[in-house]
Amino acid sequence: MDRFARGLVAGIIGGIVMNIWTVMAVYIFGWEIIRFVDWAGIILYGDMPRSHLEGIMALVLQLLWSGLLGIGLAFLIQQVTSREYLIKAVFFGVMVGFIVYAIPVMFKMPYLSQKSLVTVASNHIGGAIWGLTSGLVLRWLDSSPRVHA
Repeated sequence: MDRFARGLVAGIIGGIVMNIWTVMAVYIFGWEIIRFVDWAGIILYGDMPRSHLEGIMALVLQLLWSGLLGIGLAFLIQQVTSREYLIKAVFFGVMVGFIVYAIPVMFKMPYLSQKSLVTVASNHIGGAIWGLTSGLVLRWLDSSPRVHA
C-alpha cells in the first residue's frame, strides 16, 4: 500500500471513530450539536439530511473528506519527520477543524455560521479524536511489513 492509500485508510478510520464520538455526544451525553454528518448534509443539500438515503450519502462523503484529510496528514508527516506522529496528527485534526469552521462564517452559510459552544467543543474534540486515531492507524500502517510483488 502506498502513502496515498495508507493516508486514505487512516483518514477514513479516523472519520468513523470521529462520527462514533458525535453519536455518543448526542445519544449518551444528550448534547444538542451539529454532528459531522449534519455538516456534510448541509453542505450537500443546503439543509440537514431529511431521509436515511440523504444521511447515508452525507456520511459517505464525510468519510471520503476524512480520507482526503488523512492523505494530507500522511504526506505532511512525511515532510516534517515522522517523530511525534500523534501530537502532529492531533494538532492537524484540530487545526483543520478550525479552518473548516471559518468557511461557513465567511460565506454566512445557514445553520453552520453560528454554532453553540457545545457544538464547537464537541466538534473540536472530534477533530482531536480523528487526529489521534488517524495518527495511530498511519503509524501502524507505516510500520507494517510490506509485501512486494
